[in-house]
Amino acid sequence: MKDYLLISNTKENKICNFYLDLVSSHINKSTNEKVSFKELSKRKAYEWGLDPKKYDAKLKNIMSDFQSNYGIDCNFIKGTEKRKKKLLLADMDSTIIKDESLDELAKQVGKEKEISFITNEAMNGRLEFKKALIERVAILKGNSTDILETLKKNIKINDGARELVKTMNVNGSITVLVSGGFTFLTEYLKDILDFTYTHANTLQIIERETKKFEISGKVEGPILDKNAKLEYLNDYVKKFNLNYKETICVGDGANDIEMVKFAGIGVSFYGKAALNKVADIQFNNTNLLGLLYAQGYSDSDIVN
Repeated sequence: MKDYLLISNTKENKICNFYLDLVSSHINKSTNEKVSFKELSKRKAYEWGLDPKKYDAKLKNIMSDFQSNYGIDCNFIKGTEKRKKKLLLADMDSTIIKDESLDELAKQVGKEKEISFITNEAMNGRLEFKKALIERVAILKGNSTDILETLKKNIKINDGARELVKTMNVNGSITVLVSGGFTFLTEYLKDILDFTYTHANTLQIIERETKKFEISGKVEGPILDKNAKLEYLNDYVKKFNLNYKETICVGDGANDIEMVKFAGIGVSFYGKAALNKVADIQFNNTNLLGLLYAQGYSDSDIVN
């Protein structure tokens, strides 16, 4: 069973013959055999199938330097019987969407500095997520729910998100959006991106005598944190009789550590250091199509 070396950069069409020849040369020297590459996306993504017994940590170190020097993501992916995964769990904030939703709400009400500081502390693992969420929601107390609708209208979806979900759906996978954010946004994204399931926290809304709706400043029910994300991974694996090797999970921060750690492929997407430590692969120059390339999909397989 082969492992794979994936190199990718979707920001620019930069992977030319120079880089391909250089990587092939490193691989040939390490394995003492000629290994051909496969083009997954022209000038953006390529892979080499490797015998796991014929390469070592030295090649990984060389490719780490290559990544630093040339701004091209280099990821070694462990081989499994079925490369295409049956279950996707994806974080929402700074993963499926470009921004942190609570920070964007804060901008609308002049509280960006206070809330974004807490968000950053939590995503880097320096502040317990539940405490951080409660503090940030409290700052929004008394604001009209109009800001929720404005956020939905202005939300920016990360490149590759639509194709990722559609392609995995078409290939029979279960796609799940699991977020420490809120249901008003995850349900909206479920509808427009076609996730199979979504899970998130519930923002408590109260109705005033004027029949206007306001944010109460509280979260309803149990808070969905990193342990809850792992529980959802466990539940779906059991429900659909899957092996963990058939799963792929992606996130960007400390709240994603547990599900990423136990996934068949755990992905850090432009992630924080705390998540990078446990992730199998990292993307810092590649959009969400990288999750498809990591499963062996090429552009001709991708559903737009």
